[in-house]
Amino acid sequence: MSKISWRGAAVLLLFVVLTAVMTWPQTSGLSTRVYDSDDPLLSIWRISWLAHILPTSPGDVLNGNIFYPEPRTLAYTDSVLLEGLAAAPLIWLGVSRITTYNVVLLLSIAISGWAMWRYALYMTGHHSGAILAGITFAFVPFRFDHFHHLELQATIFLPLTLLYFERALDSGSRRDSWLMAACFVAQVYSCIYYSIFLATVLMPIAAVRMWLLPAEKQLMLLRSIAPAAIVALAVVTPYGYAYGLNRATLGERLDRDVLLYSATWPNYFATTPENVVHGEWSSGFGQSERFLFPGALSLALMAAAFWRFDRRRATLVAMGGMAFIISLGLNSPFYEPLRAVLFPYRGLRAPARAAILLYLAIAALGAYGWARLMRGRGRSIQTVAAVLMATALLLEYRTHMTKWLTLSEEPAEVYSWLATQPRSVVAEVPFSRPDRLDSIPDGLYMFNSTWHWQPIVNGYSGFYPKTFMELAENTKSFPDDHSIAYLKQRGVDLLVIHGGLLGPRVFGEMTAALLARDDLEAMAQFKESRGTDMVFRVRR
Repeated sequence: MSKISWRGAAVLLLFVVLTAVMTWPQTSGLSTRVYDSDDPLLSIWRISWLAHILPTSPGDVLNGNIFYPEPRTLAYTDSVLLEGLAAAPLIWLGVSRITTYNVVLLLSIAISGWAMWRYALYMTGHHSGAILAGITFAFVPFRFDHFHHLELQATIFLPLTLLYFERALDSGSRRDSWLMAACFVAQVYSCIYYSIFLATVLMPIAAVRMWLLPAEKQLMLLRSIAPAAIVALAVVTPYGYAYGLNRATLGERLDRDVLLYSATWPNYFATTPENVVHGEWSSGFGQSERFLFPGALSLALMAAAFWRFDRRRATLVAMGGMAFIISLGLNSPFYEPLRAVLFPYRGLRAPARAAILLYLAIAALGAYGWARLMRGRGRSIQTVAAVLMATALLLEYRTHMTKWLTLSEEPAEVYSWLATQPRSVVAEVPFSRPDRLDSIPDGLYMFNSTWHWQPIVNGYSGFYPKTFMELAENTKSFPDDHSIAYLKQRGVDLLVIHGGLLGPRVFGEMTAALLARDDLEAMAQFKESRGTDMVFRVRR
């Protein structure tokens, strides 16, 4: 290995260690513990589905087993296809789904820091400044607000796309143009949100930067970029087409939802309450999805970057400014016209997530600022100063990780039993209530379906299809005649009644009513620590 390769490997190892420290105690419970939210359950299901379906029926990759009988249910949210491809070999080798999810999640953060280091190093030529940029990008408070979102940690290809964009401008080489296109495609297949924001910001920047080049170099660059861009478009078009088909049935995001997740100025002073340094005073300025403070030290380093100005720094300022405006969503006069022109925005619920590109710009400008502050200083002084600044940044970003959900490494007996049954459409009870979609058991049903892969009418995702809302509405009085008739009409074969979720009294009353029906047959009963699970077959 060359000296450069060894340095890259060492930096990657550094960010792996820092990620383990900053997210502690996550690494002490890789096989049993996830952030306490339904979203990790969704992510485990997504990567598990890909590992399950790819060897046997890759053409059905988007047709997940939830929300039966709806098609393309994996594309009701970000499909995380790239994360799924990375995770599949581990699952095939027998690594538990929970461990695999946690490894992919943590490595996404660590490699994002490394990728940011590579970009900032190319931009500034300053190694320690680039390390600080990687720390800012990898551990900004925004990360901890979204620790339960696998796809929102997938920021590896944001700085890499920009790295090869700058290199293509400098060299005009086909290699850099193709690498830029490949990194953008990888970003599309790892996080759709960020790829939409990146394309929105990068296209006008690229147009201006190319316009400023000499005519001869413009032509050379167009010749190298155009074929790569055409191929990239061809690769992502089928993916976008699947989401377009879903948009026709699921509809667009409602303005009230978009407004809820549109940033405001005060949100950029907010961190989560668990942030050690700023949480107590700043959390009141934000809410979930809108804790957007980039950190005081990173802002100070950015300010030091403006001792001089050039095209690269102007690019970062433009990118950060546009990202900030997009993050304001419907709190800005520009977002509605943006949605009118660019239809992918009509499916986005949280414009505030565009802040990730602002953090990238702040981090890279911070590397410039650090290079300026260290100019003319001895190597030993620079090393000590870099260690102290890195420590200070990590302390400022330190967030207590306390909200955990413990999952079993082994399936409950009822799910092992379901795995032995012929293909059957399953409905799990209790059902969700149409007025309480913020608190539903379907995330657990979906996670547990990875033990048996039977189609289920339940589900949890970024969108809920009309049939799911009908299910919630028509089963409000379950187990009456109307709800049973509806389930028959939906093609349900098996009912799984969870005593641990219903409570002893409701479970007893419900199962007694079900046992009294002629059109249901008790199939199995399983004693679990939290209560009894009972399975009924629907007769037709």
